[in-house]
Amino acid sequence: MKGFRIVVTSLIIAVAFAGLFTVSSHAADEGTKSITGTVICLIPDYQKGTVKPVIATGPCDSLPPHQHVLMTKEGTVYSLQGLQDGLLKIEQMPKKTDVTIAGKIEGNNYGWVLVVN
Repeated sequence: MKGFRIVVTSLIIAVAFAGLFTVSSHAADEGTKSITGTVICLIPDYQKGTVKPVIATGPCDSLPPHQHVLMTKEGTVYSLQGLQDGLLKIEQMPKKTDVTIAGKIEGNNYGWVLVVN
């Protein structure tokens, strides 16, 4: 189980950081898409220099500032980016599992980004 957590954590961190450096894909649709999955909060631990993936059971806006990713049932991971208002709505959602988030999909073979409104 510990090995599984390390693999999942590494995958999430890699996708989150890859999302910061991706460019728009020509294959991605230009319109808004709705993606259903689980929102995972990446809570930083500055003393250890690590990130702890957490599926919050309620709003996470009281936690330290952190990144969010959306993982679909198929295993695709999207880094959630966008304007502060859209990201604040995600933080204030009471439910983080089986949620649908709309946005523009960007990315390439190195990572996917869902830009929320």
